[in-house]
Amino acid sequence: MKKSTKRIGLVIWLIAMAWGVFGVSQRLLHGELQVNYGGYIPWGLWVVGKAYLIGLGIGSSLFVWIVYAFDLKKYFPLARQTLFASAIALLMGTMVIAFDLGHMWRALEPLYRPHFTSLLAWATWLNVLYLLYVVLVFCLDIASKTGFGTRRAFGWIGIFLGIAFSGCGGAEFAALIAHPYWNSTLGPILSIAGDFLSGFAMVLLLAAFFQEDLLGSDSQSLSQLSRVVLGLIVLVVVLEWSEYSISAWYGVGQETTLHNDVLFGSSWYLFWIGQLLIGAIIPAILLLRQPASRTAAGIGGLLVAVAYFVARYNLVLPGQTTPTFAGLQNAYTDSRLTFAYSPSSVEWAVLVFWVALGIGLFIGGRRLAPLSEDLHLARTGGR
Repeated sequence: MKKSTKRIGLVIWLIAMAWGVFGVSQRLLHGELQVNYGGYIPWGLWVVGKAYLIGLGIGSSLFVWIVYAFDLKKYFPLARQTLFASAIALLMGTMVIAFDLGHMWRALEPLYRPHFTSLLAWATWLNVLYLLYVVLVFCLDIASKTGFGTRRAFGWIGIFLGIAFSGCGGAEFAALIAHPYWNSTLGPILSIAGDFLSGFAMVLLLAAFFQEDLLGSDSQSLSQLSRVVLGLIVLVVVLEWSEYSISAWYGVGQETTLHNDVLFGSSWYLFWIGQLLIGAIIPAILLLRQPASRTAAGIGGLLVAVAYFVARYNLVLPGQTTPTFAGLQNAYTDSRLTFAYSPSSVEWAVLVFWVALGIGLFIGGRRLAPLSEDLHLARTGGR
């Protein structure tokens, strides 16, 4: 990378961190006085950020577990750096959701006094266990205490834990029967598919950006990753089509109204431009035409990984913008009792802080930790 590009990136990162530190300080000093979510919309931007970052972490780690489980040696160098990025994404997502709580230390309560009839308790426990598992495998890998056979065992365990955690994250929303927009048996499946898509897109971005270190001159591996991401794009689009088309078939029901609002309401551009055009159509064209190109793979992976934030936004917010029963919006009057929501600058600043911190940790970790694995050694199984 050219020095001028590095300097521009450093300046942008420093500005993001400065703004983020300001937002975090405001949240710590003034609590939730400067946020725009309230009584009727208790889940705002930080819940979106949690769902997005945790999904990135799960999806990218699932790539690692598949590589290890099926002994795909040519991807071992990429898997090690992906595992590091996955641990950071999981940690950042965990920290973001703590800021959504009025008393942040209460995030620990599901751990020492859980109610396992609640999916939220299961999700919290799986979150902690999965993060610890990812960190443990990464540390053992770095310390060179895991042989290639041991990696296979870690891979199969990771696949089970990752899919269970991902499905539980979708079930958190799908089990809310009072919200028809979320209450769908397709929710956990779409959550798993979305995590795979966003996570594998991040892997494709890493592979394209650091190809010499991670894949060498192997353009076939990059092409295979591109085609996998392309297939996942098609899968997620088909699942979303199923979700929206079934509710639209008869045109009645609260979920139909909410789906129409997502598609044709005041924020229609989020779905059609952000989620569909930028997050699916453009990347699909790039990856279909030039799957082995570093530029096409890098841009395609970046667009899918970043734009999937819009999909998480469209998951979390629309389910709260309609009263659960008629007349609720007129029962009480208060500035916090509104079904209109747009994130405040403090909410954005806090989210930007954790994203920027995660990027900084990854770049710093690549410099300090032995993340690179000898390509020949990896592909020959250590012989």
